Amino acid sequence: MDERQELNAGKASMIVLGLVAMVALGVLAWEYITTKDVTNTWAIVTLLGTGGLFLLLTRMIGGAEAPKTFLGKELPTESTAEAKAERRRAYAIDAGLFAIAMAALSVVGLSMGDAEAVTPAFLKGTTGYVVGGAIGLIGGFAIYYGFNYLVGESASRSVEKKLARYESE
Repeated sequence: MDERQELNAGKASMIVLGLVAMVALGVLAWEYITTKDVTNTWAIVTLLGTGGLFLLLTRMIGGAEAPKTFLGKELPTESTAEAKAERRRAYAIDAGLFAIAMAALSVVGLSMGDAEAVTPAFLKGTTGYVVGGAIGLIGGFAIYYGFNYLVGESASRSVEKKLARYESE
């Protein structure tokens, strides 16, 4: 298989994978609309599995791409101190924006009387919303930063390995 055929096969597999994920998401959405509950284990497993397959296929096809910010700006992949500092700063900004959005959505959900929310006694009233939002903000930032850091640094190393392989050929 030459490079063009490999690229076309990769694109086709990504399209099929995307369609499978959309169908699984549609099944889950329909179930939620009709029953107000999501219990379809196969659709959930399929939706999560397509994400894993997507990562696996991009690795197999050689999709080493430079890490990007939430807004799509490519980050440097070098292992210099300046490049690492720029990547860490971008991870922190992305994590902060995402944590703010998720904390705000959580507070809105609590204020609208989300029946499924687990609300301890200390999260009642306005003070509870503030405390819950702060906990969500801090915890969310830590989780999102860690995830961004792991994924971004892995992508950065992949790009550098691929560039080193091309230079050695």
